[in-house]
Amino acid sequence: MERTAVVTDSPCAIQIRGLSKTYKTGFWFTPKVTHALKTVQLDVYENQAFGLMGLNGAGKTTLIKLVLGLLRPTAGSVAVLGGNISQRGVRQRIGYLPELPYFSKQHTGRELLGYFGSLHGLAGSALQHRVDEILDLVRMRSAAGLKVSGYSKGMLQRIGIGQALIGKPRLLICDEPMSGLDPVGYKEMRDIFIDLKKAGTTLFLNTHILDEVERVCDRVGILHEGVLKEVVPISKILESSVPVDYWIDVDGAEAAKLSGMPFQETVRNNGGVQVSGLVLAETLALLTARKAQVKGVRPLSSQVEAYFLKAIGAQAHLNRPIGGRRP
Repeated sequence: MERTAVVTDSPCAIQIRGLSKTYKTGFWFTPKVTHALKTVQLDVYENQAFGLMGLNGAGKTTLIKLVLGLLRPTAGSVAVLGGNISQRGVRQRIGYLPELPYFSKQHTGRELLGYFGSLHGLAGSALQHRVDEILDLVRMRSAAGLKVSGYSKGMLQRIGIGQALIGKPRLLICDEPMSGLDPVGYKEMRDIFIDLKKAGTTLFLNTHILDEVERVCDRVGILHEGVLKEVVPISKILESSVPVDYWIDVDGAEAAKLSGMPFQETVRNNGGVQVSGLVLAETLALLTARKAQVKGVRPLSSQVEAYFLKAIGAQAHLNRPIGGRRP
């Protein structure tokens, strides 16, 4: 059941009511019916960052395509920035970064941004000034004169964000913006989102990278098998009591002191033991009582990840028995 959204005075950037999408494939006399989305209700507020979380195949990209008007719903409605996506004025106030952006490879980054800026009616010095602003924002000034054919995945994502922002949109929608990035590209993209949020741009991020959600988003929705399970402020997730798994580092030689303990073999073979936060203190007390030296304790997941797994019913990931193997 969907959790009631947080009350706010902010206007809605996206308002979804009863949205459903059904696909029919196969032969006409034996069609296969797939319910990609099932009666989704969602408000995304202006001047906030909203994260849509879900496993692969949960329906996240379908939801984005319905919001953008790239698909027609089977049932329900979508309002964007107070209007309909079919209205040109509404579309002009939206920026979109698809999961796999593709650009003409024979052009430079500056040339591409100039082209997209011209589509928004910019020209002359105003166009060049806006291109320079975007290049600075997405950290691409030094690579602006290079052809796109030589760009890395991270550079393509940043120039993709640039084209989405060239028209100064009120709403930026990104589909898996961190997909395929290395750690440096990941951090750069995250910093860009944080800067945009500070500047007042409304963000709608479809992602399965939960660390991104925790650091950037104000609210999240959890989509599972086409059903929106939860809509909840990120602050409430971080304050929740959902247990997080921990890894306790114990030298394998200390296993001899743990005779009769259920995790003796795990310590011997893996140099530690994985436990739920519910039994962390108890496990540490047992190790101390046996005089086994603990080298360190670290969380194996974030609070957001633990909350997400609980919301979609993946209890097996949360309540592993003492003695689990190190991942």
